[in-house]
Amino acid sequence: MSPKTRRPNNMSFISNYFGKEMDRLSYQDVVDFFSTEKEESDKIEFKSYVAGGDEKDKENGVIRSICGFLNSSGGLIIWGAPIGQTLPGRTEKSFVGALSPLSRRIEKDYFINRLTDLITPAPNGITFTRLENGGQYVDIIDVEQSNYSPHQFRNTYYMRIDGQTKPAPHHYIEALFKKITYPHLKGFIKIEEINNDGRSFFLRVSFIIFNMSKLQNEHNLFLRAVVTRGVIFNRSSTNPDEYGMAGHEFIKIRENGTVYYNQPYRYTEWLKIDPTELNRHNSEFDLWLYFGGKDSPLKLSMYKISLDFTVPNPQNLNALIVKMEENKPFFEYSDDLGKTEEERLNEVLGR
Repeated sequence: MSPKTRRPNNMSFISNYFGKEMDRLSYQDVVDFFSTEKEESDKIEFKSYVAGGDEKDKENGVIRSICGFLNSSGGLIIWGAPIGQTLPGRTEKSFVGALSPLSRRIEKDYFINRLTDLITPAPNGITFTRLENGGQYVDIIDVEQSNYSPHQFRNTYYMRIDGQTKPAPHHYIEALFKKITYPHLKGFIKIEEINNDGRSFFLRVSFIIFNMSKLQNEHNLFLRAVVTRGVIFNRSSTNPDEYGMAGHEFIKIRENGTVYYNQPYRYTEWLKIDPTELNRHNSEFDLWLYFGGKDSPLKLSMYKISLDFTVPNPQNLNALIVKMEENKPFFEYSDDLGKTEEERLNEVLGR
C-alpha cells in the first residue's frame, strides 16, 4: 500500500475541515484551526503527543484509530492536537489552544509499513501528511472508508462510535462481511505520440483501465471518451457505431471480456486536431474518460490538454496535460453540478 495522492476537489476530509487540500496545508493552518474550541466526532479524532513513554505504543494508538475509521465512514486524525480538557457539566472533551506537537520526525514510508504490518487486510486510501515548525511536527492522517472491511488491528475489529474508537460488536462485523462490494476500477489516459501532416495535428492517446481489486474480476467493460474544441476522434475503428457527436465521442464496450487484477485493459485512439479552431480556445481542449463495468459504478477522469503548435515534437508528452481530475465517481460529479434529480431529468426530457 502506498500513500494516496488526492485529486483537487475530491472532498477529502482534509479539505472538508480545513478548506484546502493537503499540498496547500501548513502548520499555521492547524494552529488557526484550534484557535476556536473543537470536539471529536465519528469523522475526526484529535491525538495529543506527550514526550516520554513507549513511542511504539503511541503509534499503535493512532493505527488502532485508523482501523476504526476504515471500518466506519472514514475520517481524519490530527496527531499533535491540543491536550483535551473535560469542562464542567460536559462529557465530551474540548480541544483548543496550544498544540502538543511531536518532537520526532516520523517518516511516511515507515508509518505506512507499520500500517500494513498491523492492519489486516492491508488498508488502502490513506493519506499521511507531516507538517513541521522548527523541529516540531503535526501529523495529519486522512482515512477513506474501506471497500474491503472489516479490518483488524492486532486480531480485534474496531469502529468509530460516539466520537471514539471502540471494539466493534459482533452484529456490526457480520454486517460488514455481508455488505455489497464491487471491483475497484481506475481509468487513466496516456499520450503516446504527436505528429502532423501540415494541416492537422494528430495525437495518439491510450485509455487504460486498471482493476485494483485482487479478488473481484470485472466483466463487460464500458469505456466512453469525449473531446471538445476543434478535436475529433480520427475514427480508426472499423465499427462506425462506436463514434458519435460528429466525431467528438468514442464508445467501446468489451463484451464477454474479463478485467483481472494488475492486468490493465488498454485501448488506443487517434485524435485529429484542427489548429485554427483550437487556437480560438487558447489552444486547449478537454478530454473526458467515462468507464465502468457490469458490477462497478460509472467513474469519470477529466483532463485539460494544451498544445503549443510552434513546438510540433515536444519531448515531454505528459506536460501537455495541464489539469486533471481522475477516477471520480460519476454520481459525485453529477451532485457537484448542484441540480436536483428532477432538474436533470427535465433537462434530458426537454420539459
